[in-house]
Amino acid sequence: MSKDVLVYRPLAHALSWLGACSALSLAPMAQAAPNLDYNANAQVYGWVNTNFTSPVLGDGSFSLNGKSDYKNNWKGSGNLSTGVADATYTIATGPGGLDPVYDIVTSAGKYGMGYTGQAEAAGLSLHTKVSSHLEDNTGALVPGNPVDLRSNLTAYAQASWNQQFFIAATAARPTGSYGAILVSAKLDGNFPALSDPSVYNNAWANMQIGSTFTDTAGVNYTSNFEISTSSSDPNWTGAKTVYKKLLFQYGTVFNLNAYQYTGVGSNGSADFFNTGRISSIELPFGATLESGAQQAGLGSLAALYGAVTNSATVDDINTNWDFGNNGGGFNPPVPEPASSALLIAGLGVLGLLAKRQRREP
Repeated sequence: MSKDVLVYRPLAHALSWLGACSALSLAPMAQAAPNLDYNANAQVYGWVNTNFTSPVLGDGSFSLNGKSDYKNNWKGSGNLSTGVADATYTIATGPGGLDPVYDIVTSAGKYGMGYTGQAEAAGLSLHTKVSSHLEDNTGALVPGNPVDLRSNLTAYAQASWNQQFFIAATAARPTGSYGAILVSAKLDGNFPALSDPSVYNNAWANMQIGSTFTDTAGVNYTSNFEISTSSSDPNWTGAKTVYKKLLFQYGTVFNLNAYQYTGVGSNGSADFFNTGRISSIELPFGATLESGAQQAGLGSLAALYGAVTNSATVDDINTNWDFGNNGGGFNPPVPEPASSALLIAGLGVLGLLAKRQRREP
């Protein structure tokens, strides 16, 4: 072996090692997911508002708070659910003259009223139901608002969760760049008939999904959507799914929250204790989602969010954010199997009708 080789071989090894270090320094470092928060709550509450006229005090009003119940859950509790918040409040009919406030609220015992409700955040599934009644001293429901009754009742059952999300930078999307996740939310429930179907069912339901974060420049961003319905909604079929793009910044923690409530007036019934939840999330190409609920041990991504998929391309319209177009457009996934079956059946019927028309003279 020549002297030149012996002299320059260590130098070659040194240059090789420096090149490797340089390559490592240029390669993007994988971002470890931070510790992400999760909390949830469920509550039932209601009140009675009363207007009165006094010869001494004049016109006035006051509010009676009904029974309430509150449950919560948080990361580290070891619980999968808030537990069911459950409250029942009743003002019965009865003899007047025993209590002046009772006489004002019930028109001297002629009318009785009350509500019962349940609420729960089971993991990320939101469950709410509530019903109410206004009745006379025979036990019959009283429609409308009697002229001799100065009180009206309102009650709610609500459940919500809030958690932090994190999507690390990818080879195509560096830290600080913006993207979107395509989220679908499903509200599922109905408005059961009252004991007297001729009485108007005054009930409603609402579900809201939103995201918030502060970017690396200190700018606050919010994007949200909702599903609303009521007992008078002729288009409500028992369930509805809505899709929305929600903004985030790669490498920055952002909050996602869901809130669902059902409410009733003096006579109402709303049962949305089935499932109000996120049913799918489409992530950007190559992205991985970390969430507070997942870190809290509430389940896998699929169990928590339904179908979790990645866009097929880096520049997919569903997961790129367009600031100049309110987030930009998106292409919702194909219909759910049940919807697809109905669509196919409908097309089949149209085909048969068209064939029959061709055969007719």
